[in-house]
Amino acid sequence: MFLYRLLSFFVNFFCAFLAVITFFGILLAFGNPALLLQVFLTGCTVLYGWFANRFFTYVVIGRQHIRKKQKDWLQVNAIGAIIFSILGIVNFIYLFSNPHSLDELLKQIPASQPVPKTLLLNVSIGLFVLCSLLFIHIIWTYILVRKHKEYFDN
Repeated sequence: MFLYRLLSFFVNFFCAFLAVITFFGILLAFGNPALLLQVFLTGCTVLYGWFANRFFTYVVIGRQHIRKKQKDWLQVNAIGAIIFSILGIVNFIYLFSNPHSLDELLKQIPASQPVPKTLLLNVSIGLFVLCSLLFIHIIWTYILVRKHKEYFDN
């Protein structure tokens, strides 16, 4: 369980960062409705982090019963978080299989100071690692939910 706790720490830290992004994303989505899907997926990821932490604290550590409704919230938001993590992993694979696409992306960014290509590569590597950790955490949480199914009350 030490490894799961360590993984949960990184996932919760990432979800806290995503919570801030989601808040500002909601404000930006009023002007550009195309952002709504991404805001929805980041919101699902934030809620997944919250409910997974709650599940781990109450059920796995505390051996306390929680409502089945909280399990449903955990599982529904885990689906959105899985989609978010898969999109992050696929985008990284596409970026590294087609390195010229990053050059085209950099040309489209209107900025007074150019963005270094290495910065974008490092950010994409970091997001790939975090999305991979999130994906592993979701799978592990599903296994723990099935293992501790007797702790969910109607």
